[in-house]
Formats: sequence, structure tokens, C-alpha cells
Amino acid sequence: MCLAIYYSEIDQDAYHPKRTAMPWGENILHNGGKYSVVIPTGLANGEYLLRHEVLGLHVAGNLMGAQFYPNCVQIKVQNGGSKTLPSGIALPGAYNPTDPGILTQLWWYSPSNTSASYTAPGGPVIFPGGTGDWGAVQYGA
Repeated sequence: MCLAIYYSEIDQDAYHPKRTAMPWGENILHNGGKYSVVIPTGLANGEYLLRHEVLGLHVAGNLMGAQFYPNCVQIKVQNGGSKTLPSGIALPGAYNPTDPGILTQLWWYSPSNTSASYTAPGGPVIFPGGTGDWGAVQYGA
């Protein structure tokens, strides 16, 4: 059975070369084991699937080498507002094995290479009212 889920990204953290102590969002998870997200203000009442995903890039230089670690939890918004989610991105089908950020050379990204930029897969943060990038807010960008 294949279930199509559409998601809208409300937060992400990827690679910030100027954040030398913790350039990768994953470093934040290793430093205290938590990543916070704020549910967008005014989200309409209802049942939602909140999906958190960590992407392992240690062998992402090889096709099909990136490792996805998704987790989901169902939440219920009560006393919300009138904002509805945009159409979002379909899962499965949101990622291609050759997308930027999925097929990538990890050695390219280092604090000494301040010109390196990384595009996180999954699309941009598009829902207004979310935190947008909690890691950058907490640890700098």
C-alpha cells in the first residue's frame, strides 16, 4: 500500500559555515539532543502529521548513498486560527537521488571553506509563522 502525504516545511537547519562550532544542523542534535520547532501561529484546527527528518550525508557522494531518518508524530491543533497549509510536497516522490543536497560531496563542506553553500532537500520553508530556522536563531547563521 502506498500512502501519499503532502507536507509543508515549517522549519529546517542544514549547513552554516559561519557557525564554526556547529556548522551542521545535526551538530545541534549531538549537543544536547534536541531541536525545537514552533507550530505556526494561527494554524487551523485539525489533525496534522508532524514529520522530522535527519539526513545522513556520510556516504552521499555515492548515488543512493544519502540516508534518510524520518520520524512522525500525529498532533491535534485546538483553539487555532484560520491559516491552512499550502499544497506542499508529495511523499513519496519529493526527492530524487540526484537532487542537490542528496547527492553531494561531504568533504566540500568545512568551516575553512566559507564559500561552500548547501541546499537542503525538501523545498523551502513556506508556511508563515513557523520559526523558519530554529538552529540559526539559537546558534547563529
